[in-house]
Amino acid sequence: MGSNDRAAAVDGSATPNRRARGRPPSLTEDQIVNAALDIVMTDGLDALSMRRLSQRLGRSQMAAYSYVAGKQELLDLVARRTLADVQVPDESAGSWDIRLRLLIDGIDAQLRRHPGIAGLLLQRMLHSDRRLVDAFMAILISAGLPERQVLLSYAMIHTYLFGRYQVALTEVSHDATDLPPALARVLPHLPGLHGADYYNFGIETLVDGLRTRVAEHVGER
Repeated sequence: MGSNDRAAAVDGSATPNRRARGRPPSLTEDQIVNAALDIVMTDGLDALSMRRLSQRLGRSQMAAYSYVAGKQELLDLVARRTLADVQVPDESAGSWDIRLRLLIDGIDAQLRRHPGIAGLLLQRMLHSDRRLVDAFMAILISAGLPERQVLLSYAMIHTYLFGRYQVALTEVSHDATDLPPALARVLPHLPGLHGADYYNFGIETLVDGLRTRVAEHVGER
């Protein structure tokens, strides 16, 4: 080895190693989904695109398509990851209505941990996590509801659970002086209501209604 080669070896100025010049290490599904979730939680669901994902991962946009076929597949991966930890209660957890509430509460806990995901699940739940959709159906069937009402009941649960985040009553000013009489009467209560109040009232009302439906159907047998 010549003196120049020895000096280069010592000070690190030798030719760059092969790994630096070669193909970047492969991405994992976890890296892709984590990057997508970061974008959604920082800038909202509408900001998520294959281009933004590529930028966050430090890869070219075409390279990103090597791992994910397109935005819809990416959205489904994000949705599945969000709900992956939701446990489906078995029959030992209690009656059908208790199990239904446990399942709904488990999903809501994940929605609160991942702001911005509810809108995605409102649109893509059937594509993203059929495991949980099937669990809802199984619980409602075990309650004794006719199959047609099972579908209608799930649609109601789905709409409330994921769609309620799009309702923003807090944007109404309770200090306004030109309100119609009924609105003026109830709006003073608005500052004292919080997210948990809306959620609990809505779910309790929903489950109470289903109990009534179940009782009616059992009485018709």
